[in-house]
Amino acid sequence: MFGGAIMQIEQKSYFKFTPQIISNKLRNLFEEEPSNNQKGLLTPQPAKQRQLFLKRAIKDKIKATFQLMPINDDGYPVNVTGNITELANTNRYLITNHNVNYVVSFDQIRYIANL
Repeated sequence: MFGGAIMQIEQKSYFKFTPQIISNKLRNLFEEEPSNNQKGLLTPQPAKQRQLFLKRAIKDKIKATFQLMPINDDGYPVNVTGNITELANTNRYLITNHNVNYVVSFDQIRYIANL
């Protein structure tokens, strides 16, 4: 009654886009954007303040945000959030993030903030 034309509607399958979705999720999970690490260069905290908060963060196992300075001038400050522990008798600290670990000296910690 409407002529014999049949109209087909293409349905897009999620399976067709699965590789792109997985790739984007993995990229977001494992890549840290340099722009995130560089923005917001914070004013360095006094050493006494960093020492006190560092002791508290270790003792109470507080998840904190740290701004870390590189050892040499080739790098840029890195902002990382995680738990910190002191490495025995080394004057170094281990900051554990969900996918990256940092071993730093006290002088590399520029800023500490509670979440």
